[in-house]
Amino acid sequence: MQSNLALEAVEKLLAEVSSAMLAGDPVALEKGSAQLRQAVADFSRVMEGMHGQPPLPVEMAARIQRISEQLTVQRDNLARVTALVDRQVASILPQADTASTYGKTGAGPGGAVARIYRSTG
Repeated sequence: MQSNLALEAVEKLLAEVSSAMLAGDPVALEKGSAQLRQAVADFSRVMEGMHGQPPLPVEMAARIQRISEQLTVQRDNLARVTALVDRQVASILPQADTASTYGKTGAGPGGAVARIYRSTG
């Protein structure tokens, strides 16, 4: 059954992405995430092709539900990791000055043009 193979591929890649996230391996995480996206898209196409056929077996519906829950947890964990990395970077690197190299940006009301364009007189 093609839908079962597609679902197994999603489950396998989901486990690989989880492992890469736990290991802190950004290269494996990026590669696995791209493969997972493709596997989910492939599974979605298989499911669209099954439109009008008998309903999914209970076991397959339960597997799909577990995948959905795992993806939600991964998304939340990725958001936490991203926030942590942002904080770490902010503690190491100073905040960037919002002014441009040549002065304040934004000509018009409340803004000023860069110094190189101001007249001296």
